[in-house]
Order: sequence, then C-alpha cells, then structure tokens
Amino acid sequence: MKQLLRDSVAAPAAALAVLLAMPTAVAGQAMFEAGSPPGPGARSWLAERATLPPFDPPRLSDGRPDLRGRWGGSSSGDVSEDTEYVDVTTPAWESHVSNPADGKLPYQPWALAARDAHRAGLARGWPGETGERLHLDPQTFCLKSVPRYAQRGFDLAQTPDHVAMMLNWGHVHRSIPIDGGSHPSPGATFWMGNPRGHWEGDALVVEVTNINGKMWVDSVGNFYSGNARVVERFRLASADTMDYEVTIEDPTVFTQPVTLSYDLQRAGTGGGRGGTPDPYASESWEHACHEGNTHHIEEAHTLGFKWYTGAVRPE
Repeated sequence: MKQLLRDSVAAPAAALAVLLAMPTAVAGQAMFEAGSPPGPGARSWLAERATLPPFDPPRLSDGRPDLRGRWGGSSSGDVSEDTEYVDVTTPAWESHVSNPADGKLPYQPWALAARDAHRAGLARGWPGETGERLHLDPQTFCLKSVPRYAQRGFDLAQTPDHVAMMLNWGHVHRSIPIDGGSHPSPGATFWMGNPRGHWEGDALVVEVTNINGKMWVDSVGNFYSGNARVVERFRLASADTMDYEVTIEDPTVFTQPVTLSYDLQRAGTGGGRGGTPDPYASESWEHACHEGNTHHIEEAHTLGFKWYTGAVRPE
C-alpha cells in the first residue's frame, strides 16, 4: 500500500513534467502558462452581472425556474483568493471572495497560521515553501467539498421536490431535498455535508451543515471547519449563465461570514466570454477516480502527509 500511495503521489509530478515538455498538449488540455493575465473572479463577474438585463427564466410545469442542464465553472477552480501563477494547473486568478471587499478570507490568527502551514508544505512552487511535501490536497483522494465541486462542473436534474447533481469529476453525486426540512443530528457528518434546499423567488437556496471539516476549499490550503454552515444560491442570470453565490459562516475559523461569487456557464456555449462553442461539452463522459479513499488517507498520514482535520480550534 505504501508503494501504491507513493506511486499515486509521484505519478502526477511525472505527468506534469511530460506536459511541460509538450506546449501544444498543455494548451490543448486547458493548462496555463506563466505570464498569462489573471482569470476573472468575483470582481469581474459582479461587474458583468450589473450590466445584464432582467431575465425571466424558463419554467417547469410547477412554475419553478428550469435549472436543468450541464453547468461548468468559468475558472480554474483551484484558488479562492487572488493568486499569482503557481503551476500549469493553477494560474494567476482574481479572488472569488466578494465579501469581505478586500477579497481575502477573514481568518482568525490561528487559522491563518494553519493555512500558511498547508502552503509551506505543498512543494508546488508557492512562495515560502519549506521544500518538503508535507501537505496533500484532500481532493487527491477523489474527495469533494462545497463550493469547490462547482468549478469542475455538474449535471443538474430537477423535480418539484428534489434537485440532483452529478459532478463531472470523481463520480460524486448530490441529492438535495427541496423541502426546507431539518438536518441530521450534529453527530452525523459527511465530506460534503448534508444539503437542504428551498426556493426564494427564482433562486434555489441550499443550506449545507453536518460537514466533517476534513476538506480544503481549494488546492492551496484554504479551509473551513466542521462547525461551518454553508449557504449556496443558484439563480439564472441569462439563458446560459448561472449566478452562483456561496456564503460560509464558521466562527471557529473566520472572524466574519465570507461570501464567494462565481458565474457558471452552460456547457457547450463557449464559456460566456468569447470562448469557442464546443458541441461535445454537453456530453457526460466517465472520469474514473477510484475509491478506497479512507485507506489512502490513513496511509498518507503514516507517510507524514497532513492536512487540517480538526473540528475545533486547537488550544
């Protein structure tokens, strides 16, 4: 098992070296080059959203907005705050944080130190790294978190009392009751938490609790704890653009609630910012991301890899 995990960690590095030696392949696989201008985050999306005319969405027979379809992120999905180029998978990007206004996650001092420790052990080229790979992105093990899943894209199906999402990476699905009902007892926790949905006008609102606090928000060490309450809002801003807003309340980690804002584009429409339409993008293809996650996680800890898993602030 140790050799299997070492191979699983080493394989991406070897593949990355091959991609770096093949510029055309890098471009073809949506990789990014150093020096590229920052991608659009919350600031750009909110400015664009303000210019859009009022939109009356298509509706199902029950009168609710029709959100069905395949939706994809408009960014790398790998960072929450402003970042410079890290590697070919994590380019320079505007912050997705719309509140606070400075675009930074409002960490308590202990939590900021924990986040910085994650980055110091990434061994991906982040400034201030120790040179040792001490921390692994939990998504390495095919795990997901809210809101990070959305930037990888998802297929959305809809009935009067449920919304289902099949995520496009990792064979993960969500089943969201639209009943405004209660959550399980606090002792029941899950990787992506427990979602409960309701409608507020034309916006689908999903409250997520019962989070186990073991996931990162992005690939560069940002996190929230098991005490977090996450509220997602999905609203059609146009026929092919979803306005996606996420508010995270976590008094264990943050000094105030934090809101992230994204635009999600209907697959195959060219990304909404001048991209080339892709007739195959609306098709769902198998993306194998194999299970055995908990065994790999235990083995990773045995080998010395870590990430924040505490539900409360360490004293």
